Amino acid sequence: MKSLMKVVIASALSTAFLGACSMAPLSYLNGNPDRPLPNHEYPVRIVAVDQQAYFKGPVQIAPGKHNVLVQIGQSMARAPSQKMLVLDVQPCTRYYITAKKDSIMENNWEPKIFDSENVGGCDASEELKKANATSTVTASR
Repeated sequence: MKSLMKVVIASALSTAFLGACSMAPLSYLNGNPDRPLPNHEYPVRIVAVDQQAYFKGPVQIAPGKHNVLVQIGQSMARAPSQKMLVLDVQPCTRYYITAKKDSIMENNWEPKIFDSENVGGCDASEELKKANATSTVTASR
């Protein structure tokens, strides 16, 4: 019985792993950079991509142009706490998005790309082929 359970678990894990390998594409949006931010830049929360809501990140996303709605956590009452960023996502790329203010006392802010980096072990040409084969994939949780 235990060996049968091990086979079932191993089968489920291998299916999940193979499914993840074929899933396209490996690009990500992250609103909380893993490095220190310069003065007057703040982490954001990715609220939605192309009107599909997200509750936590990072968000896996397909290459192409996307409307990314972000929310700043440190906002004054009169300032809008959410803003839209149009982003042309490249395959195999991780994007770190922040909110930029002119000063700490400023109400207005703008979303910006703080940094981007290549996703290790990812082949951009293969990911583009996968994205074209599954053109309905835009973003996943």
